[in-house]
Order: sequence, then C-alpha cells, then structure tokens
Amino acid sequence: MIFGFSMLCHLRQLMLIALVMLTGQWAYAQTAYEITPDSPIIVTPVAHTLVWQAPANTSLGINEVLEHTNDFKPAKEIGPIDAFKTYWVMQKFVNRLDADREYMLEGQGWMTVNSYVVKNDASATPLKPSGYANGEYSLLSDVDPAKPYSAKVPSQYPLFTLYKNEELVVVSQLKAYPSLPPKTFALRLIDKSKFTETRRFGLYLEGALLGMLFALGIFGWFSYFSNRDRASLFYGMWITIAFLQIFTIRSHDGSHFSEFIVNVEGMTVASRPMTLLFFNISGYLQAIFYFMFASSFLQFAKFSPTAQKIIYVYIATYITHFFVFTFITHNLPPMLVWLPLGVFTIAIFIMNYVCGIIRYRSGMKIAMFFLLGSVPYLAFRLVFVTGLAGLPSPFSYLPESGISYLLQNTNVSQSIGLCCEAMIMALAVVSRTRWLQQELAENFKNQNKVLEETVAERTKELAAQHQELDEAHQLVVGSVNYASRLQRGQLPRPVRIDGRFASFATLWEPRDTIGGDLYWISSSQHDGPFVLAVADCTGHGVPGAMLSLLVSNSLERIYANDTMENPVSALASLDHYVRTGLNQDRPDSESDDGCDATVLRIDRRLQRVEYAGAKIDLFHVNTAGVVTRHMAQRVSLGYKDRVPATEVPEVKVLPYEKGDLFVIVTDGLTDQVGGEAGKPKVSYGYRRLEQLLSAYAGANSQQVIDALRQDFARWQGANTRRDDVTAVVFSL
Repeated sequence: MIFGFSMLCHLRQLMLIALVMLTGQWAYAQTAYEITPDSPIIVTPVAHTLVWQAPANTSLGINEVLEHTNDFKPAKEIGPIDAFKTYWVMQKFVNRLDADREYMLEGQGWMTVNSYVVKNDASATPLKPSGYANGEYSLLSDVDPAKPYSAKVPSQYPLFTLYKNEELVVVSQLKAYPSLPPKTFALRLIDKSKFTETRRFGLYLEGALLGMLFALGIFGWFSYFSNRDRASLFYGMWITIAFLQIFTIRSHDGSHFSEFIVNVEGMTVASRPMTLLFFNISGYLQAIFYFMFASSFLQFAKFSPTAQKIIYVYIATYITHFFVFTFITHNLPPMLVWLPLGVFTIAIFIMNYVCGIIRYRSGMKIAMFFLLGSVPYLAFRLVFVTGLAGLPSPFSYLPESGISYLLQNTNVSQSIGLCCEAMIMALAVVSRTRWLQQELAENFKNQNKVLEETVAERTKELAAQHQELDEAHQLVVGSVNYASRLQRGQLPRPVRIDGRFASFATLWEPRDTIGGDLYWISSSQHDGPFVLAVADCTGHGVPGAMLSLLVSNSLERIYANDTMENPVSALASLDHYVRTGLNQDRPDSESDDGCDATVLRIDRRLQRVEYAGAKIDLFHVNTAGVVTRHMAQRVSLGYKDRVPATEVPEVKVLPYEKGDLFVIVTDGLTDQVGGEAGKPKVSYGYRRLEQLLSAYAGANSQQVIDALRQDFARWQGANTRRDDVTAVVFSL
C-alpha cells in the first residue's frame, strides 16, 4: 500500500513536469518576456500574463493550481477585478543577458500577493509575501552595525534570481483591496540592482521632505505656544499629521514607517492591514486639518460663516468616506468611490481660493501667501486624484530616470506638493502674526485715543459727581453728628444720678456714630424708689438710634407719674408701646423689630433691688469678690409675636450690702470676637467678664469701667467691632 502511494506521488510529479515543459499545448499559448540590455528598470508585462479565477470557497496549494494551467486565460477575458474573489496569475520570463540578474516582484495595488517561482523541474519555490497586507519590514533595521554580521539579511521585497538564459514561470495568488482595486493583473518586474540607485534617490528626497516638515512642525507649535491663536494651532497639527503621512505613505518603494520603524508584518485591524491603516488615518487627517487651518487663517467664522459651515460638511463627508474606504468590503467601481470626493475636494479648494481673494481685496494682504501656496498643493493633489481615477500621471511622459520613477508615483507627487504648501504657509503664519500684531497695535493706538478722550470726559463727570457726593456726604455726616448729639442728650443727666448712687459709671460706645443701646434713669422729682433701665434695640446706626428713641420715650411714659410700677409690669408696657409705636400690631406691618431690656427698681431705704430682665442679665458683686449672675428671661420685646404668658419675666428681689457692685452689659461686649495673637478667635464671653468683676470687688464704679474698657480694647485688637457696646456699673 505504501509502495502504491509512493508511485502515485511520483506520477503526479511527472505530470506537473510535463505540463510545465509542454506549455505550448495550453489552451492559451504564453510567451515569455525577454529581458535584454534595453529592458527598463520597471516593467509591467501585461502581454505575458495569464489569469485564472479560483473557484469560490476553495483553498488551493501551488501544486493544485499547476494542475489547472489549461484554465489560465488572458486578463481581458476575466472581466473587472472582484474584491471578493481570489486570482492566480502566471507570468513567464527569460533572461537574455550575459549575466545572472536579481529581480523584485511587486503587486502594486493588491491586498495580498503570494508568489512562487516554478522551474522546468516543476519545483515551486515560495517568495516573500507582499502587498498592502504585509508591512514590507526591512530586517536590515534589526542589524547592529557595531557587531559583525555574516548572515545575509532578507529583503523586504519578494526576490528571485533569473540566471543567464534561464526561463522560468512565476505563479502568484492575488487578493484585491475593495475600495482601491489594482488596474492590472500583471505584477511589476523590477531590476533590483538598477532600482537600488533609484530607491536611494527616493530616500534622499523623502528624507529631505520629512526634515523640512519636522522643522516646520517645530515652528508651527512654537508659533502656537507664543501666540495662542487657532490658525497657529491648526497649522502645527496639520504639519504634524503631514509628517506622519509622508512617513507612512506608500511611495514608489513602499511605506518607510513600516519598513524602518515598526514591524507590522501580517498585523491587521478589523481585517485591514496596519500599513494601510496608518496611511489612511494620516492621509485623511492631513486633508481635514489643512482645511481647518485654511478656514481659521482666512477667518471664515467671522467673515464667511456659510463657507465655515461647508467646511464642517466637508469634514463630516471625509470622515464618513474614511470608514467606507477602510473598513467596508465592496465591489463599487473606483470612479464611484473617489470621483464624488474628488469633485467635492476641488470645489472646496475653489471656494477657499475665492474667499482668499475676497479677504485680500478687503485688506488682508497676507491672504496672498495662501493664494500662492494653494497652487502647488492643488496641482500635485490633482495628480494624486487623477491617479486614483486611473488616468496616467503627467510625469509618466518623462524619460526613464530616477526622478521620473519617483514622480510617477502619485503619492510622492502629493508629498512634494504638500511640502511646497507647508513652506509657503509657514511664511503666511509668520506674516499673519506680524499682521495681527500691527492690527493690535493700531487698534491699541485707536483705543488709547478713545480711552484718553473717554477718561477725560469721565474724569470731568466724576469730578462733578464727586463734588455732589462730597456735599451730600458732608450733609449726611453733619446730620449723623447732630443725631449723635440728640441721642447723647437722651441719656440720663447728672441731676438724675447725683445723690442716688455711692458710685456710678458707664461705658457707652455705639458701633457707628449713633447706635441702638441706651441706659435710662427715672426722674429725680419722684420720691422713694427710683428706676434704672438698660435696653439693646434691634440693629445699630441710624435704625437702632431711631428705635432707641422710641424705647426711651416709652420708659418716660411708663414712669411719668411715679415709680411704683414693678419691673415686670414695666417690661410688659414697654413691649406694648414698642409694638404699637412701630405699627407691628397690624397684620400688614412691614417691620419686625424690638429690643432686649432690663429694669431695676431700687429701694435704698430697704436696701433691695427689684429686677426683671428680657435677655439682659444682672451681675451682683459683693465685697468678698463673689459674682452672682441673675439670668434674664430669654425673650425679646416689641416684636410682632407677643411674649407668651409662660415666658413672661419674673421679678427678683435682691438685697444688697454697702460696697456691693451691680453691673449690666449688653451683648455687644460679650459677643465681641478677639483674643490672643496666634490663637483661634473667640467671643469675650461672660466668664472673662466675671473674672474681671471679681478682681475689682470693693472698687468704685469708675475704676471698674476703666479696667473693663482697657481689657475689652486689648481683647478686640484689630478685629472689627460687631455691635454697640454698653456697660453700666453702680454701687449703692
């Protein structure tokens, strides 16, 4: 059985040899392309190429394909190239030179190219895969030049040697790229030794273009960070993307980014090769940022809003086309894929050019740089677009030379035009910066002139207003000072103090010139007990002073005839008089104000003090230094809401001895914020007050007031006074 299988394999090998040797008996006779000393460096042997469309959903090896040599036909009988089908191409070459020659095989425009060299003995030698799906990475990039390297470095291209007078057949498996199918089935045959010089020339040129864009990119970003304007930003982004585009673009000898920098052999994203993805992204972004730079440079948003909107539509169209071109597999004709976008692009160029002319005529002289720079870019881009449409390049008519092979590649033409545009636009950016500076300087000069005139006029107006305000201020100050004299006149006169106290002293300091605190003593014309009251009215300044006048008059009214009314009854009457005096007893009242108060009815004959308070406490200091704080009821008087019956203050009867001190203070003293430097700010508080009073037990009232004034001033320091401050100290 093993012997029979071996015989079958030998028989199949003999059949393949017979097929190759008897090529003249194929359905279509295939002549060999003869390589002579007059052969060009690059040749596309269309007449010497036969094609076979492989059956769908089959995976054939080279030996199986060679069994179908009779099915190969001329390309013109195959029809349009279908992106969904696999093709096998057979090409025959014969070397008529006097020496062996090494050749490269290039499948320009094909997604994948897998070639085999078939010799007369039917041996099939696979070549390096090529096409868009392969990165064409140069393994020479991985060689360390500092170390000896004896092994031969494989080329990044499929290579084969055609020996002197040798005839061989190259069979290639081809798969097309959907949106950009190749124009012919014939693979290009490239003389490696001659093309090396051409390739070196191309590397020099592309290196110069990259160096130019690198320098312009640095200039663009420097201009942006110096001026912070949108035109410089888009210029820097455009040049950066253009640099990447030339690095990734497939020129006459491939993409140098994937040849020298990144090895992306066989790498794909969504079934699309990385090399093509690099090129597509940079190419589309370069066009988008160019038009964004153009619209910003010519100030479309300000002077041509419609053109700006059209630019946005174009950018959206470009992005959509990118996804269709890159990721969708289809069989649409290239003209249908590229012609609408090409026409739209030309229309946008014309629109930009017309807008540039309009801006130039309107006074933007630097628009001339944009107009000049657009010419080479448009010209070389037309070469690129016509190449996509299948039209021959204008450079194809040049004599055979390194420069002609270089320029015949539409991508190289686009790169040259791009760099020409970038250089001219760099001058435009510089001129625009100077133009903006001149415009700014001129505007600044005009604004200064207008500003000086405006300032002079406003100064005159302000001087007049200042004079009016000064007069009004003097009137207000005079009125307030007069009100202060009136308020001080409401305080008890010496006639009401003399003869009633062993000692009596006060600290009365409104926060402003006038305030809402007051102390009151009943008339000296009444015999028997007399009354002392202290009140703290809502607010301070003018409102507080007006309310204090109402409270003072109310107390005069309560004790007009005698002093027999007890302190609780007096507080109730004061609550009524303030409420009705401010019309706060009516539902439509717009105010809600009142006061805190304490009333003392002093009977020297019985040596007792009757006390009732509403939020103002009474401090009793005996000669031993014991301080007793008599708490007031926590209610206020005169407000809209009446004092509940359960919260009405109670009368406290306080006996006293000779030498005892009584002290009443308002919350402006105890609530004042201050303290020692470097420590948190806190209120003066009752504890500190009681400590001071205890220390001055037995002293006369003036000594206590002087000590309290000094201690309070130290405590307040540089802090702002919060409220009116009143302190009344007396002994009986």
